[in-house]
Amino acid sequence: MNIFRKIRNISFILLILILGIGSLYSQEDVPVFPISGSMSGTPINKFTFIRKIRPGEVKTPTDLEIGDWTRMDKDSLSYSFTDDQFLIKFKIQAPPKEGTISWYLVLNNPGMENLTVFKRVWGPGGWTWSELSRDMRMSYIQPAFLIETPPNKQEEFLIHASTRRSLVLNFQAWAPKEFAAHIQMENLFLGIFFGAIGIMLVYNGFLAFVVKDSSYFFYVLYLLFYGLWQMSVTGVGAQYLIPAPATSWNDYLTGFAFLSVAFSLLFTRSFLHMERETGWKNYAFLILSAFAILGFIASLFSSIYGPMIWAVSWYPFLAAVLVIYSAAIRLRRGYRPARYFLLAWSVLILFVLITALRNLSIIQDTELTHWSAQFGSLVEMTLLSFALADRIKTLEKDSLQARLENYESQLKLTEIEQELKIARELQESILPDRLPEVKNLKLSVRGEFASSVGGDFYDFQYLESGKLGIFLSDVSGHGVPAAIISSMVKLAFSIESRKNEDPAEVLRSINRSLSGKYGKHFITAAYLIVDPANGKVTYSNAGHPPIVAIDKESGETKEIFLPGWIMGMDPNLKNSVVEFQMKPGDRLIVYTDGITEARSKSGEIFGFQRFYKLLSDHMQSPGEKLGEDLFATVRNFTGNRKHFEDDLTFLVLDYLPIPDESGIKEITSSFSKS
Repeated sequence: MNIFRKIRNISFILLILILGIGSLYSQEDVPVFPISGSMSGTPINKFTFIRKIRPGEVKTPTDLEIGDWTRMDKDSLSYSFTDDQFLIKFKIQAPPKEGTISWYLVLNNPGMENLTVFKRVWGPGGWTWSELSRDMRMSYIQPAFLIETPPNKQEEFLIHASTRRSLVLNFQAWAPKEFAAHIQMENLFLGIFFGAIGIMLVYNGFLAFVVKDSSYFFYVLYLLFYGLWQMSVTGVGAQYLIPAPATSWNDYLTGFAFLSVAFSLLFTRSFLHMERETGWKNYAFLILSAFAILGFIASLFSSIYGPMIWAVSWYPFLAAVLVIYSAAIRLRRGYRPARYFLLAWSVLILFVLITALRNLSIIQDTELTHWSAQFGSLVEMTLLSFALADRIKTLEKDSLQARLENYESQLKLTEIEQELKIARELQESILPDRLPEVKNLKLSVRGEFASSVGGDFYDFQYLESGKLGIFLSDVSGHGVPAAIISSMVKLAFSIESRKNEDPAEVLRSINRSLSGKYGKHFITAAYLIVDPANGKVTYSNAGHPPIVAIDKESGETKEIFLPGWIMGMDPNLKNSVVEFQMKPGDRLIVYTDGITEARSKSGEIFGFQRFYKLLSDHMQSPGEKLGEDLFATVRNFTGNRKHFEDDLTFLVLDYLPIPDESGIKEITSSFSKS
């Protein structure tokens, strides 16, 4: 038993030693990568070891070689955004039967700011690391080094890498012929990509100035800064547009990205008419755009480049969620151009997500995944072109529909104007076009409707007894309905005024005959019967403003108020009669409330006080002149509006006894039919 126990213990110790030695060997021995003359982007990562260098750890390559190394296990390895620097070492082996092999060492990452390649060489002091000559670095959008390796030769390389952008390590080996073909294909694709952006810029820029639509202006700005952003990302800007180190273009990358996001949001808001939406969605576009512009301003400060590169990595996704959600809402509500818009942004986000997964080493780095963001952008721009074209068709259709509706409206308006013209002619026909000139009486009337037709109505009735009936009514409201009712009042007055010389009974009879025909309207009315021989007046009122009596001798102005129900309230009208005597030179004023209730622009009413003062100040003026001055004063008070808010009628009766006899004759009225 002791012997077996000793054998077991010895075996365990030997196993530990073997594992330890194997571990040391695995950390120190680098696997050899076999090169050949027909390599087409052969991955090197799995033949390399990597070591992280903390910020501030600055030593010679020989010193840095000693430390903890980890073998790469992926063809594409991402460390995202980091301030750390990295060392990568690997060995290559040339085949024995071929001549010197020329091959390219390529890092498939155009955003790498610092990349230095060393080769182990034998010198006077022994083995050391020698930096590859600058002449061996090829002028290309990605770091590429041309290396010459003799046959059957093993060489070891050390790479020092760092960048402020996403650090993606994807080393490849290329034969010159295959690499030249690869460069041609990449240049062709990038030429198509940026050429498409340029064509879209010119085309939509032209449309922006032609159609004057804000959507096109925002789209042009979005394309401009998106193109500059992609030039920074792909290295095309540093290689072809403004030759400069990758660091210089990386300084502006975040700014271009933030501006691209800002104008894409403003473009989306304008394109989808989000200002028509209620709630938070419209404001969300403005808020996110404002933050993107603030992000651009912050990106100008190099000291906060790290946080800004992080922010610009997730901010477009946040904006995209809002864009897709809003497009889906607008499409659901029947806005057809949103369908292309929704599809365009969905495709772009899908391909950008593929790029992100490739950068995180979750999926393999292939030609499709490497250029997926650019390919998605091409598809997006194509679909957005369809969306803008569809929007133009929609706008043209809406414009045509609007013109048709406007044409129909014009036809209807013409018909209405014609009908109103006929209605006005009919209403003018029911108003007396001549005022009776009666011995001892002087009449003057002036009126104006608030619209084409109105509800004020006046009429005169010469009675068999030689007396003159003066009637004035006001239908509530104005316009066609009031005019129709005033026409019915005209007919009722013509019939009832011939039957009776009691003004109160005449008003009651009119109210009974029109009972149930008022609708929602009501009528105020005043009826005076004047005896021209002696100046006696019999007066009745149905809710009308009080008449005004002006004494010529004393200059006194007084109201003659008589209570009475409004016509249209009850079939049995309650009103009374008053009689009074006019002296030679006295004046009576009968009017509608459109005068006293006229309002200024500030809402102040003209009122009785101003009205009575004007009557007193113009006591000596003839009735026609008094009417002109009154209407000019009221119009000036209301702000010289084209139309008054209500119908205005002003009637003046002067009692002027004359000794000579004169029959009844007709004269033309001074009533204004404007």
